[in-house]
Amino acid sequence: MKIRYIPLVLLTIFTTACEDSFLEQVPVTERSEVNFYKTAADFNNAVVGVYATLKHPGLYGTGSGALFAMSEIISDNTDLGVTRTAISSPLFEIDDYLITITNSTVNTAWTGHYQGIARTNAILDRLPQVDIPQASKDRIEGEARFMRAMFYFNLVRLFGDVQLVTSEIGSPYGANTLTRSPAAQVNELIVNDLKVAEEKLPTSIANAEAGRASRWAAKTLLGKVYLTLKQYDNAAAKLKEVIDSKAHDLMPSYAAVFSPTTSFAANREVIFAVQYVSGLIGQPTYSGQAGQGSDMWSNWAPFNAGSALLGTGGGGGGGFNRPTADLVKAYEAGDLRKDASLLTSYKNAQGRDVNDAYVVKFRQQGALNADSDVDFPILRYADVLLMYAEALNEQGKTTEALPFLNQIRKRAGLADKTGLSQADMRLALEQERRVELAFENHRWFDLVRTDRYLPVLTSKGLKVQAFHRFFPIPQREIDLNRTLTQNQGY
Repeated sequence: MKIRYIPLVLLTIFTTACEDSFLEQVPVTERSEVNFYKTAADFNNAVVGVYATLKHPGLYGTGSGALFAMSEIISDNTDLGVTRTAISSPLFEIDDYLITITNSTVNTAWTGHYQGIARTNAILDRLPQVDIPQASKDRIEGEARFMRAMFYFNLVRLFGDVQLVTSEIGSPYGANTLTRSPAAQVNELIVNDLKVAEEKLPTSIANAEAGRASRWAAKTLLGKVYLTLKQYDNAAAKLKEVIDSKAHDLMPSYAAVFSPTTSFAANREVIFAVQYVSGLIGQPTYSGQAGQGSDMWSNWAPFNAGSALLGTGGGGGGGFNRPTADLVKAYEAGDLRKDASLLTSYKNAQGRDVNDAYVVKFRQQGALNADSDVDFPILRYADVLLMYAEALNEQGKTTEALPFLNQIRKRAGLADKTGLSQADMRLALEQERRVELAFENHRWFDLVRTDRYLPVLTSKGLKVQAFHRFFPIPQREIDLNRTLTQNQGY
């Protein structure tokens, strides 16, 4: 999507006026704490640094961050179409359910999320002391709390009980005796942060501020948290607020949601996204990234597909996040989302058909290798409708839930579902979420939330076990902090 995005380049701070476009600013990395956190511009730059964490390899990286492995590859949606090497071995561990306590992908996810939390805590600790307009202060607090909640929500779903850090830690050894807090306590912080955020964030985001969180992003995430906690009445009420606001809607075309030509202003479906921008290759950023573009198209293309598929300069094709045959078969006949999400063959340089499934949802033909503009949606309106239907159904309101499921099916060119029982509706929603949200890092979390990961995955021959509900605490963290305990099974 051509959302002229925040260049999240990790450079030394430059001075900027508060009214400068949010999209033209960079996060703070090297400015002294003595003279920083003094003005609204300082805090604005600090907020940019928080959003920058979404580009950390432990989250979304250049698209192929740790979360795609820990939510898609671990499920029945995708696997790896690449040769096992030292570099890809951590991903194969996840795909094979042989995850070690030294898995680098898991370790990177842990450290990346806590880096984001540290940035939000620095803002929230220092914000009360600064003399800036209250409106600016409210928005900054709302953004920091929204992002902290998102980071912790990922952590608690991935690891269960985690270390709960809510203020700055001055000493490099300050967390070395911090124990894991119960997930219930972490979830309490998440809910409280989002309740504050939904009150303080704006109802709309200007084009020049694309990439920042809105009130509807906070409400959507809070609805998802409630759904995960099985607080179905709270989830339904919160998601209905998003629906009734009419601030967002389904795009008429499914493919248009992910098109690089769909502008931020035109895309009413995406509520919050990781944004990428091409043309910045060579500028320093997180380790392992060449610029600010996305590698999803080139890295998820078939292994060694080459220029015949990706074009000159488009890379060779990484073979990562390959759609499984099971997912390919999951689409109903006539589902318009299938060809907008994946293809099962391509023509090689000799013009011959090569049968190999690959993701096209985030395709940008002509983009240079790892330098696509296509953004990655974290929250979008289709998810809101499906979550709302689930929350209603779990309260026994299946008839009320059906129209919201059918809104999604209608856009996909499919017939309405009718006359479903509550149990039938559960299965229909599971199926619809799988194909609607494929490759958007939902599948594993959905199966775990509904306690379906064991029956669904084992029925397909996958070697998942009950303890895989959570990933291992990285051994590196336990080595540094002997109060940390390991998750069962590892």
